[in-house]
Amino acid sequence: MFDDQPKVKTTFLQRHAWTLILVLILTVAKLGTEFIPELALFKNQEAEKKWMQFLEHIFISSIVLLVFRLIYKFTSNRVAAIFDEQEERLFYSKIYGWILFAIGAFTVLNLFGLSLNNITLFVGIITTGLAFALREVLLSFIGWLVLLRKKPFRIGDHIRIGDESGKVIHIGTYYVILDKTTDIPDDYTRIPNRFFLEKSIDKFGKSQSHENIQVRVHRKPENRKDKIESIKNKMLALNSELNLISVNLDIQRDHLYLVVNFLTPFEGKFSWRDKVIELIIEEFEDVVYFPKD
Repeated sequence: MFDDQPKVKTTFLQRHAWTLILVLILTVAKLGTEFIPELALFKNQEAEKKWMQFLEHIFISSIVLLVFRLIYKFTSNRVAAIFDEQEERLFYSKIYGWILFAIGAFTVLNLFGLSLNNITLFVGIITTGLAFALREVLLSFIGWLVLLRKKPFRIGDHIRIGDESGKVIHIGTYYVILDKTTDIPDDYTRIPNRFFLEKSIDKFGKSQSHENIQVRVHRKPENRKDKIESIKNKMLALNSELNLISVNLDIQRDHLYLVVNFLTPFEGKFSWRDKVIELIIEEFEDVVYFPKD
């Protein structure tokens, strides 16, 4: 949508689905009004008249919605350009689109003969029903508002939430899209926004990714401090951007583990992870548990 926003690959049909649907409805409605009288599908003229009026309403309504959609497509970037921050652009362009859609919807309902009072009552009933039926969707929408207004992270940041981690490339209305690694094309994961209301978020900035390595060991390592210092120096020798956070022991399912946490450049993180694992095994080889074949 915006020039500086990372783009997720989409097909032509995905980008223009609603426009094509409206054009299709316009075509069908227009053909119906033209050919129904010629084909004499109805013996009852009153029924034919009602169908013609209905198709005309559909035709006019489709034109109205198509006009509002084209207005949005050609003006949304200009509205977004008013704001400096990318998250602000995303938020206000969505609000702008919803306002245009609401005006178009009210115009269409008015064309079908509904008064403002009836429209308000209808919207109230629908909203109440949806609040119960689509609770998770509404929570994701609320999460979207929180993410864009409170900004716990920004587009381009590397984050971890639960077991998922990656680079934030898009904050959608219902999902946050993470790029898990640049090594694999289109390796995306979608996290529902409601999860960000329920779980803690680890933020690592725009260049580094947090890695956690767990190695099972037989016993407590000897000279652990010296070995940790040795690992740290070797990591810095490999790449100055590899930052050791912690090395600690943990017990899981009645087994002892050596847990290593470090920061690695997001670019090629799997390669750096592999090298760090080799360093860990090299330093703690005497206590590392190797399963028997």
